[in-house]
Amino acid sequence: MDLPNLGNLDLGQLQQYLQGVNFPAQKEEVASNAESNGAPQNIVDAIRNAAQDKFNSQDEVLQAVKG
Repeated sequence: MDLPNLGNLDLGQLQQYLQGVNFPAQKEEVASNAESNGAPQNIVDAIRNAAQDKFNSQDEVLQAVKG
């Protein structure tokens, strides 16, 4: 399976992976939720590798993942 290009990821796609996350949320909560919702591994890794420890919104997650 091809991993999606993170630069092409949009908020709509990311929202599917972030279902069940109540913001603000800790980074690991966001990452494990994304994993449970079937996010590709490179997205989960990008969340885990983000500089911040907490996200206040889905948009913040998107910005961190896209770099």
